[in-house]
Amino acid sequence: MTKIYFIVTFWVCAIYDASSMARRLDMPLDVNKLESLGNTDTLMKSLKDIAQKSHNCGVKEIPKLRRHYLRNTSVTCNDGSRAGYYLRKSHGSKKWIIFLEGGWYCFDRFSCELRWSSKMRKYMTSNGWPEYKTGTGILSWDPKENPYYFNANIVYVPYCSSDSWTGTSLRNGDGYAFLGSYIIEEVIRDLIPRGLARGKKLFLTGTSAGGTGVLMNLDRVADLVKSLAPRVEVRGIADSGWFLDIPQFNEKTCTEPLSCSPTTGIKKGFDQWRGRVPEACKNEYPDQEQWRCYFGYRMYPTLKTPVFIVQYLFDEAQILANNLINQNKLMNYNGSNELLSKEQWEYLYKLGEKVKQTLDNVTAVFAPACLSHEVLLKKDWHSISVKGISLSQSIYCWENSFEGEKCISATNGSTSVKLIRPYGDAPVKARNQNKKSQRKKKKNKRRKDKNKRRRRRKNRNRKNKNKKNKKNKRKKNRKKKRKGKGKNRKKNRSQRSAKNVSNCSHHLIEQCPLPQWCNSFCPTFRNQYNGQEIDFFKVFAASGMDSKSMAELLGVNTSTVNAMNANTISTLLLDTFRQKRPQ
Repeated sequence: MTKIYFIVTFWVCAIYDASSMARRLDMPLDVNKLESLGNTDTLMKSLKDIAQKSHNCGVKEIPKLRRHYLRNTSVTCNDGSRAGYYLRKSHGSKKWIIFLEGGWYCFDRFSCELRWSSKMRKYMTSNGWPEYKTGTGILSWDPKENPYYFNANIVYVPYCSSDSWTGTSLRNGDGYAFLGSYIIEEVIRDLIPRGLARGKKLFLTGTSAGGTGVLMNLDRVADLVKSLAPRVEVRGIADSGWFLDIPQFNEKTCTEPLSCSPTTGIKKGFDQWRGRVPEACKNEYPDQEQWRCYFGYRMYPTLKTPVFIVQYLFDEAQILANNLINQNKLMNYNGSNELLSKEQWEYLYKLGEKVKQTLDNVTAVFAPACLSHEVLLKKDWHSISVKGISLSQSIYCWENSFEGEKCISATNGSTSVKLIRPYGDAPVKARNQNKKSQRKKKKNKRRKDKNKRRRRRKNRNRKNKNKKNKKNKRKKNRKKKRKGKGKNRKKNRSQRSAKNVSNCSHHLIEQCPLPQWCNSFCPTFRNQYNGQEIDFFKVFAASGMDSKSMAELLGVNTSTVNAMNANTISTLLLDTFRQKRPQ
């Protein structure tokens, strides 16, 4: 019998000695019994509303993450300043999320000096870190923004090593240190006495360079946690860190990451950082080619720790590194002139197909056909969906091993998580005052339980005879069914397997030829120079595609296409490919 457990926190909105008091009640809800009371979905929705409203009661300000520096002062940022992390504890929660920030990288003295002299300096030093930070997206404490993980203990690790979280190179003289891999280890060690040792689940998450950092460090973190806190289960969530080592559309001289192909940049960085790659992947390549492990599709087969891949099929950072879009054309784009040629569209299409191919054998993946970069920290991260399932639902289903219809019924209209105090520990005074009353309640409960047991024993002997007779009948019926199914057993197994794969709620790869064409939930793509939204249907219509190809794409004859202008073609493309948002 399936049970969903809620802990609804009833906040007493009053002040006692300048401190608030909270009371938690565990309430097991039997879904089957709920059905007899009426519409289950309506009841679940009402419970969710009550939980969300009580979650905010009595809270004067949004709890923030507080800055902590590493105890090991020898593990530093690029410039030698102290590395650290931000922490927001959730009293009573056994779930932890450690988030690795992203922000490109540098790979030699010149590119690092260039990075230091630009706005990217913030990714090389801890000088200027504020004392507090607000969590967003999957790090938010608001159940509306973060429906399944708002109650977790949150750890945000700022990126200040410029090495995709893999470096082990100490600072020499006036040079830079690259210690990203060590920073992660020291964060884990610091968190053990802060409550991680008593946890049950740890999610190592990150975006962009942080996403790559998740893949590169996940197995090592799992081994470290196993040695320090054996009861904690470790999993990974890598967002926008699945890059491909493919040739650039236009080759440029490699001077800094934005002009280098991903292959060249990583090759240089691996040597500069003294990059640390997973042992299993390291054994797959000779010493000169171990840099290949930085590319997700190459190292994923060697991972032993579960990981969820979040990846746009047309990743903006990959497109930028591959020099696909002419920046001068983008700067002068007015919405009607040509931005991408036929050759560029073909390259974009092949890129999407290649990403799909590399993700096909990934167990847990969420890959919308969008041109964008990073999603986990966006405030609307839970609204992006593929095949009717949102990213937050998909991750939650993967965590709890739900599939298909079970996933949808388990996540629609219910939080399915514990609502608990989202910050700090419960006030000391409140805990001490309630200890005596709690002891009395426990004693009374024990007495009642003893009396109940005595009554049950008397009734048990009477019912045992009837139960045995029922069991014997069930066994006979099962044997008859097995005899009838024996011939087709192998066929049924294969059918069930295929059904599970097709319905799998955490293997979602959108089948769409080009970005933003099919999914109306894709983030708006804006021109970085003027902030205007770019309509990919209009861009395609103005690309100079020949009439025959356009007619085949739209399912009309060539003469019809010749009679259309660009605006008509773009509208017809939208009507043909775009899935409408539900009203």
